[in-house]
Amino acid sequence: MTVDTRIFTADHNGESIRIPVAEIRGQRDGPVLSIIAGIHGAEYCGIEAAIRLSRELDSDRLSGLVRIVPIANIPGFLGRCEVQCPVDGQNLNRLFPGSTEKQYTDHLAHCLYEHFVRNADCVLNIHGGDIFEELVPYTGIGRTTDEDLDERCRSLGRAYGLPFLVETDALPGAVAGGTSLNQAAQADGIVSILAESGGRGLVEEEFVQTHVRGMRNTLKWLEMLEGELELPNEVRETNTEFWRISKEGVCYPEKSIGDQVSEGERIGVVTDWFGKTLETLTAPRDAWIIAVVITPAAREDAIVYQVAY
Repeated sequence: MTVDTRIFTADHNGESIRIPVAEIRGQRDGPVLSIIAGIHGAEYCGIEAAIRLSRELDSDRLSGLVRIVPIANIPGFLGRCEVQCPVDGQNLNRLFPGSTEKQYTDHLAHCLYEHFVRNADCVLNIHGGDIFEELVPYTGIGRTTDEDLDERCRSLGRAYGLPFLVETDALPGAVAGGTSLNQAAQADGIVSILAESGGRGLVEEEFVQTHVRGMRNTLKWLEMLEGELELPNEVRETNTEFWRISKEGVCYPEKSIGDQVSEGERIGVVTDWFGKTLETLTAPRDAWIIAVVITPAAREDAIVYQVAY
């Protein structure tokens, strides 16, 4: 097996941008697959899975080129930061395709997109559940005006083999002109999905292996590797949305991942600093709970649940 590893570098106003990349080139022609993990630096199961695949993938059995970025957000990884890049406090996964004219994280998004996404045939946006959340493994796609492309993305989402495949039009916290890595790739006609497995700031073998299997399934789906897909889960195809609180305080979610809730059902409570109830949370619709914010800190308008319906 031959793996070429390097550190891509760029400068932003004196701040160093570093992006580690491993490239495995097969013995036969084929597609270019980019696997990008660590966009959120504390999502460790996705990061660990990408590192392992870069060490385990056999170039003698491979067609095409696999390009793996195991840790896209090195400042966030080293800083053990939830969601943000600590250089400027921005969420990298809301800034694609990025810009060299704005802040550090915008420039980081630009480097990732121009060098590792735009010239790919397929892109995996690999996540691992952040420090503050617990989730059911799922794949996600955006919706575009190209239904043929969207169906290809759905097909890849099914092939990745996680329990839920969710679709969304808009992302929480997206800024004007920016979106997630996978949705930006879709907008440029590239087959791309987001994959989530892991959480709570832990490296758990079950969820690492879930990602490794999904990455290998992707290679088989692209016919870059031979073999049958490993599909241990029935895949529910749904829409997704995020449920928020309205009050600042201490939040106590009362539902767990995988729960089904009914419209109007009580799902949690927010109190003030002394335990007095400020807000009782109820479900806006019938849905499955696929992610829960497990830390009690509650800013005004903070997300508590992600749901599938």
